[in-house]
Amino acid sequence: MMNKRSSAAFLLLTAAALLACPRECAGEETADPEKNTVMWLVSPLVGWNHDDLKQRDRAGQVNTMGKTALEYGLFVMAAHPRFVVNDFLFFTEAAGDTDVLGNFFHANVYGNPEAPVTWNLGAGHLYHKIKPSNEDIDVHVPMAKAGIVLRVSQWGLTFNPYAGYAWERIYTMHGDSDNDSYLYGLTVDWRWRMLALNAKYYYQDSREADEDYNNVHVRFTAGFTRHLGAVLRFDYMEHTTTDDTSLLAGPVFVF
Repeated sequence: MMNKRSSAAFLLLTAAALLACPRECAGEETADPEKNTVMWLVSPLVGWNHDDLKQRDRAGQVNTMGKTALEYGLFVMAAHPRFVVNDFLFFTEAAGDTDVLGNFFHANVYGNPEAPVTWNLGAGHLYHKIKPSNEDIDVHVPMAKAGIVLRVSQWGLTFNPYAGYAWERIYTMHGDSDNDSYLYGLTVDWRWRMLALNAKYYYQDSREADEDYNNVHVRFTAGFTRHLGAVLRFDYMEHTTTDDTSLLAGPVFVF
């Protein structure tokens, strides 16, 4: 497994590659500013997940077990020029036939949807339910952020750099722990005709833990009609209890 510095370098190179892709790529996170309506998007997903489950033994040493398994998910988004709300629910298995249930919820509000520079406020909640043998782990991470939105309309590009804070709470049968973090992130949208690309990266600067974490989420959507399309989703997440890499695909229904 890559160390944290190698992971950060790889993720920065990935972001650079995304920004260098041809104009046929595009990004999608907000609704069309010319249409002052709410767009609904629903996408059932299936694919593969590689999970590295980290557990401490009685001596305090961290033991890591890895497993690749099927993953099932459901993504729902409501988008308006002034706000976006989305939720991603998923289920997979980690090492030792450990069930992993997760949910990511995010809500964002925006300033002037047509201005080249405006503001953004957001909040979210990450949840993991992990059930290894003889243990029960609940992870709750509420978070908040504030940033700016930079639009390059002639290229279909939107940049959203931001900073925020996360309050991580881990509950187990043997005790609870906290790991609050500062967040520094960048979201890039690129949209062209019926194609859309959304790439998110954020760095989690832990206040209590000895290590920091990287997170990348990339979603590429191709529309076949105004109400039907397909999506390919890549996620890489580093957390206190798990490191996850997943690749999911499925249909997209737009209302």
